[in-house]
Amino acid sequence: MVLVLVFAWPFNLSSQVLTTCAAIGINIVFDIKKPGWHLSVLWIAYCYVAMSTHWFYVHDAQEPPILSPRIPIIGHLIGMICYKQDFYHRLGQSNPDLPIFTLPLGLGKMYIITSPALVQAAMRKKSLSFEPLTVAFAERMVGFGPNIMDLMHHPPTNGSESWLNAQHKPYDLLAPGAALNDMNARVLNSVADIINSIGPEFETKHFYLWLRKSFTLATTCALFGAHNPLTEDPQLNDSLWDYEGGQASLLMQPFPSLTAPKPIKGRAAIQKALRAYFRAGHDQDSDVSMVIKDRVAINRKWGLPIDDIADHELGMLFVSITNAIPTLFWMIFYVFHDSQLVADLQNELLGCLEERKDSNGQRECIFSVAKFSAECPLLVSTYQEVMRMTNRQLGTRTVVEDTYLSHSSVGDAAGTPTTYLLKKGTHIQMPSMITAYAPATWGEDVHNFDPRRFITTREKERLQNRAFNPFGGGKHLCPGRHFAYAEILGAVAALVLGFEIVTPEGDQVSVPPINNSLVEAVGKPLPDVQQSLLANIRRRPGWEGVKWRFVAGNGTTGT
Repeated sequence: MVLVLVFAWPFNLSSQVLTTCAAIGINIVFDIKKPGWHLSVLWIAYCYVAMSTHWFYVHDAQEPPILSPRIPIIGHLIGMICYKQDFYHRLGQSNPDLPIFTLPLGLGKMYIITSPALVQAAMRKKSLSFEPLTVAFAERMVGFGPNIMDLMHHPPTNGSESWLNAQHKPYDLLAPGAALNDMNARVLNSVADIINSIGPEFETKHFYLWLRKSFTLATTCALFGAHNPLTEDPQLNDSLWDYEGGQASLLMQPFPSLTAPKPIKGRAAIQKALRAYFRAGHDQDSDVSMVIKDRVAINRKWGLPIDDIADHELGMLFVSITNAIPTLFWMIFYVFHDSQLVADLQNELLGCLEERKDSNGQRECIFSVAKFSAECPLLVSTYQEVMRMTNRQLGTRTVVEDTYLSHSSVGDAAGTPTTYLLKKGTHIQMPSMITAYAPATWGEDVHNFDPRRFITTREKERLQNRAFNPFGGGKHLCPGRHFAYAEILGAVAALVLGFEIVTPEGDQVSVPPINNSLVEAVGKPLPDVQQSLLANIRRRPGWEGVKWRFVAGNGTTGT
């Protein structure tokens, strides 16, 4: 306890941030395979000692109703320990009539929104922001230096644009248009290289690791060009995923080098390589995406040194792969687990496939990604259902000023909405494990995988759209969603039509259990499954000699 008291004084964090950190520590401490798990106990204790120096929360009558734990103060934290993401699902199932409630967590509190309509309203509110959390965690998790942290902590006071707001501008290039088409063409070119290298005889793969390595390289090449650090040093692929897998544990101050040595080492290796890349001027190469060039230009305009610019792009590397690649894995396994779904998708995909001979007489099969949304409803619905089943985002926001949200109950004859006060400084969560598994929206078979769930009536579609937010919403809507769509659906389309994926014994693959971690926006397979999962892949009979190609929205092909 003396150590805990020593730890507490140097860090001036709000009680709400400390509560979040404690919850993350709880998630780590109960996975004793993680290095430094025993020190996580000290971290959790530190959070609560530190919180005790702030305040017991005061509940206003206008705030959402309190959902009291059975065990005072720590009951909900115990629920997180025992059930992780399923904790939120249980809350939603046991309180279906509460659109929002207050969750006491230790000496702090958090608002949980369960109503899809209220989630949409919250996402539109500028006073409910993710940026305070970005600032609170950026230094520890991403490793930003003092120059970037100074820009984060000290925005202009004269009303001019802040550095954080300026970072949103390059994301306009990820909307449908020429820049996105160029990126899609580049990533699909790499996807074509991956699948065209597969032969007619079964090859046994450590499937998750093979997929992760191959598509990480494809994605980073599309963003950073042929000289990207992962191409120059293939070992950095593992370094990036070491960092990704332990990123949350970097919050375990004050001694992250003891509690999280593996992600720290991985992050340092990537940062070193990125600095070498930018010092060599490779960000100006012709095959580097416009979104990277614009991000760099903005940071140069703000006067950041080259090494800080390089460190900032670690975030882009991270977000470009951390959710898309697990989603691709789940889609492949959900599809190839169901032979009838494979057959139905094959029939659908034949309708939008172009076949021809190249100059050498080789058979070419070409997919236009732009046609999928209109001509392949089953493929798109399957993709959406995979995201519904595997998305684990918490939708965390901070209330930056007192805010009122109104909610009208379905069937309320009086039509009088209930208004809730959200107090400044409090965190909000909008867990997908609640909205994506609500029977009122999705039906009683909500826990079953239904690839046709999103092929529905217009009225049902509107209801689903409010509850389906795998990419976030409002100001924080994921800008890379169109890029991920092209990469994932392009790869799956070719694999379904031209390849077989089975177990080493020749049976249908099974969908492995998901790791319901509190710190993953898209759940991954369990860690031991990631390392050990084997599958065989080969060309489908009759498709052995095919050269696969893709067409992006501008007609540019990946070969």
